[in-house]
Amino acid sequence: MQTIASKHNGQQRFIETLAESDLFQQYQHAFHTLTGLPLSLRAQEDEEFVEEVVTCKGIAGVVQTYVPVRVGKTPVALMETGGVRLEAANAETFAPLATALINDDRNAHEVRGAQVHFHHVPVMEPARYRAALAILKSFAIQLGECAHRMLFAQATHEPQAVKNAKIYIHAHLPEQMTLESVAKAVNVSPFHFCKIFKRATGLTFTDFVNRARVEKAKRMLMRPAARITEVAYDVGFQSLSHFNRSFRRIANESPTEYRGRMKADRGMLEAA
Repeated sequence: MQTIASKHNGQQRFIETLAESDLFQQYQHAFHTLTGLPLSLRAQEDEEFVEEVVTCKGIAGVVQTYVPVRVGKTPVALMETGGVRLEAANAETFAPLATALINDDRNAHEVRGAQVHFHHVPVMEPARYRAALAILKSFAIQLGECAHRMLFAQATHEPQAVKNAKIYIHAHLPEQMTLESVAKAVNVSPFHFCKIFKRATGLTFTDFVNRARVEKAKRMLMRPAARITEVAYDVGFQSLSHFNRSFRRIANESPTEYRGRMKADRGMLEAA
């Protein structure tokens, strides 16, 4: 049985790998170059679970913003930015901080040091900060899709039966598959296969197959001539309604919305 600690450590390693990916590293550099803002990525913590974009304003007027990164509908990581004020500093804006420091028994030297630091915090126009967050929210979607693909990548620590099962599943996506038929194809019992597959992937067999089908559908939907109904059947769904439900559950949008968003993104890149 997977312990809570091992699950947390596994998630932490996964987010660290995502943070070290070329996609995040390149975006982090570009975001800082464009906005002057820092950007970091870390795992979600249970005690501070964030489901929507949250901006917090400290006593000194310094703002921090947290943008969740989702795999499907599940928030798994947080992008953090900020460290700026959205209004110019003056004696009145520093007063609440000075009071808090004095109440915390800080001496005059520490208060003066805090005041110097306070006046060196960069100021950003609110409209510019909102624009930076809009860019960040769009990137969160792209990063979530990258994280989703990483979950399907072959892992060196996986049992050979699980690796073979993944290969078999991707090769037979259009066909109807059962856990029993895949277990037989990789020469293990259904009970043992069910146990090792969930342990290695973190997903049930059915959920893995549906997610793999949705990933393939996303690639097919990039072709303008592909009809959504045909895509649904070509990737192995037996009804359009099942395809639409599964796609929305996993991608957090309908196939039509996904295709429209991808088309709009291409248009923006071509116009740039």
